[in-house]
Amino acid sequence: MVLFSEEAYELEMQELHVQRFIKEMGRVDREQGALLEKEGWTYKETAERRVMFTFGEVLLVRRCYTKNGKRRYPVDEYLDLPPYSRYSKGLLYKMASTAVDLTCRKAAAHFKELLHLDISKDAVHKARKMVTQLYKEREEYRFFEEEEFMNKKEIDILYIEGDGLIISTPEFMNDKKKTDFAHFLIHEGIEKEYGMRGKTVNKHEIWSSSNKKAREEVLDYLHNHYEIRKDTLLITNSDMGHGYTPYVFEEIAKAFSCKHEHFWDRYHLNKEVSMMMKPFPASFEKSLFQAITDHNKREAREVLTQVEQLIPEEEVEFLEKFSKFSRKLLRNFSYTQTPEMRGLSSVVLGIMESNHTKMSYRMKKQGRYWSVEGALTMGRMIIDKMEGRLYDLFFGEWREKYAKYKSIEQLSVQQFLRKSYIPPEIRRVKQANKSGRRRYY
Repeated sequence: MVLFSEEAYELEMQELHVQRFIKEMGRVDREQGALLEKEGWTYKETAERRVMFTFGEVLLVRRCYTKNGKRRYPVDEYLDLPPYSRYSKGLLYKMASTAVDLTCRKAAAHFKELLHLDISKDAVHKARKMVTQLYKEREEYRFFEEEEFMNKKEIDILYIEGDGLIISTPEFMNDKKKTDFAHFLIHEGIEKEYGMRGKTVNKHEIWSSSNKKAREEVLDYLHNHYEIRKDTLLITNSDMGHGYTPYVFEEIAKAFSCKHEHFWDRYHLNKEVSMMMKPFPASFEKSLFQAITDHNKREAREVLTQVEQLIPEEEVEFLEKFSKFSRKLLRNFSYTQTPEMRGLSSVVLGIMESNHTKMSYRMKKQGRYWSVEGALTMGRMIIDKMEGRLYDLFFGEWREKYAKYKSIEQLSVQQFLRKSYIPPEIRRVKQANKSGRRRYY
C-alpha cells in the first residue's frame, strides 16, 4: 500500500496555486492594458519576468506599454513589484520578519523546509538591507508628516529610561572594534488589565549608534508628541552609566522647564553591589543593602570604609576598582531613594531591562558581529516587530503618501531648475538668445 505523502501533496497544491495565479495575472494584464490604451499608451512588447512569491516561483509573461518615452508594465504595477527584484514585497517582508529571530542562513533553511522556496542566505540579507532603505524613507516622511500636522497630548507624568548595549562591529584593519548603541524608552506608565500582565501605555523606543543622536531624538519625539507643562513630572531611570547619568536626563527636563525625578535602576544597583561585595563576608553585603534600604548614607560610608580596609595593598587594580565604586555610590546616593520615599507610590520603574533583553539576545549571542548600519537596522526591526509595526513599514498607508510627497518634491525641484528663481532680466536675455535677436558676452 502506498502511504500518503504530505510533502508531495503540498508541492502539488503549490503548483495549482501558481497556475491559478498565472491565469489571474493574464486577466489583469488584458484589462489594465485596455485601460492604458484608452489613455494613449501603445503596446510595445511582451516580456518575461521570474518572481518568487510566498506560494512559489512564477514566470510572469506580461505586456509592456510606452508613451512619451516611458514604459509601463500593468502586471508589475498591480503586484507592486520592486524593479529588477526576483522577490515579491510579501516575500521580502516575510524574509525580513524571519531574520529578526533567526540568522540569515537559518532563515533561508526555514523557508526551504516549510514553504519549499529555494532562497539563499544572501537573499535574506538583501531583504534586511532593503529595510534600511525603508527606514530612511520613513524618516523623510516623518518630517513631512510633522510639517503637515501634529496633535500634541497633554501629560501629567512621563517616563524615560535608558541603557546602552555594546556590540561587535569589526571593520577592515580593526576586527576588534565595538560600538556602544544607545537605547531609550519613553512611556506614560503601566495600564493594569484584569487577569493579565500590565501593559505599557504609548511606549516608544529609540535605538541609535550615537548616544548624542539618541538624546536628540528623545527631545524631538517629546516636542512633537507631548504638551509638557511646568507641572508635568518627568520620571527617569537608568544604570547611571556613561551617557545615562542623572545630568543627561536633567538636561531633557530643563528643555521643557518641568519637574524631574531620577532613580538609580534597582536591578543594576543591586547587581553592582553584589558583584563588588562578593569577595567579602556576607555580613558586609547585608549591611550595605540595609543602609541603602534605609537610605542611610552615613552607615553606607562606614561599611564601604571597613571593606576597603580589608583589601590588601598589593591588589592595586581591585582596590582602585572598589574605590571608584565607593565614590560612585556615595556621590549618587540620593538617587537610590525608592519612589515611596519621595511620595510617588504609584510610579512604575525598571521596564527597560526586559525590553533591552530582546536586543542583546538576538545581537550578542553566539559571538555574532555586525556592521554599524546592520546593527542599527536590526535593532529597529526588533522593536517594530515586537510592537506590531514591521508590517506597516512595508505596506502602511505612509508608503503611498510618501510617494506623493516625493513626486511633489521632484516637481518643485524641476520648477526651481527651470525658472522659479531665475531673475527676470536673465530670463529675458535667455529668450533673446533663443530668438537670435541679441547676444550678451
